[in-house]
Amino acid sequence: MMAGPVTILLLLAACSSDVDDSASPGDSSTTEVADTDTDTDTDTDTDTDTDTDWTIGPAGRFQEDLTLDGIERTWTLLVPESATSAMAVGPTPVLVALHGAGDTGSNFIAATDLDDVARDNGLLLVAPDGYNKGWFVQNDEGWPRSHSDSSSFYNDVLLMQTILDDLEEDYRVDSDRYYLTGHSRGAGMTALVGIATGQYGFTSPFAAYGVNAGYDPAQGSIPIADADPKRPFWVIHGTSDSNVPFSYGEDLASSLERGGFEVDWTPVSGAGHTWLWRSSYGQTNQDLVDWFLEHPLP
Repeated sequence: MMAGPVTILLLLAACSSDVDDSASPGDSSTTEVADTDTDTDTDTDTDTDTDTDWTIGPAGRFQEDLTLDGIERTWTLLVPESATSAMAVGPTPVLVALHGAGDTGSNFIAATDLDDVARDNGLLLVAPDGYNKGWFVQNDEGWPRSHSDSSSFYNDVLLMQTILDDLEEDYRVDSDRYYLTGHSRGAGMTALVGIATGQYGFTSPFAAYGVNAGYDPAQGSIPIADADPKRPFWVIHGTSDSNVPFSYGEDLASSLERGGFEVDWTPVSGAGHTWLWRSSYGQTNQDLVDWFLEHPLP
């Protein structure tokens, strides 16, 4: 099941993929669910900065939803107490994490321990749910043929931007430190966001990208050299990945470098289709966060 090239339609890309996500690591109206690092749900509004108005919303883990262009979308938001405490001093970064096909955002951040690293570093963590548990979903994968867009890609991007806009209203967040990472098909979506920016009427809000077991779903049909702005990528891939072949990650890293991107390329010998920012593979989620924080928007 390998992917055909992307066709650019309407405002953004209508992307196709047949990468097998079966080995991905493992919701309705706004609901708070218990978070291990907080017993409170108190909204704390603070405005000690005389030059800037800002808000510190409640800590907790929340299940959120909204309707975008007639499509219901859902996501998980984790706001650790460490993040709300940090907001009293300054704005905090936001990490958006995209699951692989067939998974959910909530399960993904738990299975990869991204929730733990968010608590350790005082980050807001956003875990959107893909449409039909996928990203850039095509008509033959369940995206409505009656919809004005020919894939879910534009809706996916709009979802992320809307979430970030909402966070700016509710929390003291740092718009120069929005970061995007993903696994497998979520990594493909991460790559698409980074290479499509500045094209087709779309500008990415993200300062840097982490691609785990990913690939370029456009297969070169989106001109990587025309991306603007070009922000750093860390691309990591296992040499024994049987779901998304190692060559796909290697080709993505090479194409990004040729297109003028700053790229950190990490092949992991013997690793399969799994989350690779783990100590057993030579790097950790903390390494990923440290790398992200070294790359704010200029």
